[in-house]
Amino acid sequence: MSQEDIKHCLNILRRSPPSDVDNNLERLIALRGDLDEELCQRVDTPLELEQDEKTGQSFILCDYNRDGDSYRSPWSNEYFPAIEDDDGFKPSAPLRKLEIEANKVFDVYRHQYFEGGVSSVYMWDLDENVGSFAACFCIQKESQGAKDLKGFKGNWSSVHVFEVNVAGQQQKDQWNYKLTSTVLVSMPMKVKGLGDIDLSGSVTKQAQKTATLQSYADDKQSHLEIMGPMLEDLELDLRGTIEGVYFQKTKEIVNGMRVTDAQIKARDKKMANIATSAVKSGGLNKTFT
Repeated sequence: MSQEDIKHCLNILRRSPPSDVDNNLERLIALRGDLDEELCQRVDTPLELEQDEKTGQSFILCDYNRDGDSYRSPWSNEYFPAIEDDDGFKPSAPLRKLEIEANKVFDVYRHQYFEGGVSSVYMWDLDENVGSFAACFCIQKESQGAKDLKGFKGNWSSVHVFEVNVAGQQQKDQWNYKLTSTVLVSMPMKVKGLGDIDLSGSVTKQAQKTATLQSYADDKQSHLEIMGPMLEDLELDLRGTIEGVYFQKTKEIVNGMRVTDAQIKARDKKMANIATSAVKSGGLNKTFT
């Protein structure tokens, strides 16, 4: 395995349709099995769901809760399928407590902004001695078209990865928060008369902030109070970028290619009929008399 091989594989995936990234990734791994781990860590794919057999709740599958072929549920903290001897990677007890709280808060955020879908939060220790950690906030939502859009199936996948490290020894409880957010949108549609339409793509942005956790008597400010607003602001920025670049630009192109206004269509049809009648009758004067 070399960096040049990985670069070539990433270039292939970058030039292929985003909606087919899963299949293309599997084909590359079949050809180069030694690049499996490296490609899975670097390539963003639409999120998939699994059900927690213990709690009955759905959770999101991603590379951040995977251990081999098993995935950890944030609800029961267990792996599915189960790992022998239960030796799968899990967060420390204090971080697990924060993870449970984050899942509750993020579920409310998901409901308010998306009115559906599934959310999951996964955390893992970077340096347990100083308290540094990383966290992944995921949202996955699918939607089906109504009667007038039969054949439409949309998918939204957003992944927000935090890296939280101690800022330094000069000031107590000062932390660096680095956030990398990626949104993947896939909207394939098959409509009679229009054919196959596939609007898919992804966008990634980063944000960074240094903040000090405040203490109130015996209580201390939670990391979630810093991470939450950062995530919300960056996702709103990504949503605006997608709407402005993908949706509006596509709308401009489509409107430039075809006439969608009914009155304009009727006018053009009338003019075409007049011209056809004129040609058949041998002159325009006879058409207007």
